[in-house]
Amino acid sequence: MWRSVTQRWAQHRSTFQIMFVAVVALGMFFGMRPTPPFGSGQWLMTSFHMAGLLVCTLLSYLAFPRWRWWLRFGMMSGVGLSVEFVQYFHPTRSADLDDLFANTIGVVMGLVAIAMWQRRNGWNGLRAESS
Repeated sequence: MWRSVTQRWAQHRSTFQIMFVAVVALGMFFGMRPTPPFGSGQWLMTSFHMAGLLVCTLLSYLAFPRWRWWLRFGMMSGVGLSVEFVQYFHPTRSADLDDLFANTIGVVMGLVAIAMWQRRNGWNGLRAESS
């Protein structure tokens, strides 16, 4: 069964790559749009930041399993940093350190989930390339 899962994963790698690029692009688009800021419910926006980068980190593993953890951390943190950087220059948006912190927590949570998956299954994701 495990071989079947890895074969399917390798078979659909391009689908995961397209999903990864689409999710990152949509996240950056919505994060960089000049929309009015949220009034109350700042915790909701912070949780969106965290969940968004968590999903992007998990999708990056499915799409590119050979990336090292530090490269994955740098790439995903760079996405969050670039959104906050662009928001700094929009008159109706604001860059916020809390959002940047939430982005980083989302990336770290994704990396921890990936590490737990690898440890639980005794598998590093590279076998999908060779099957």
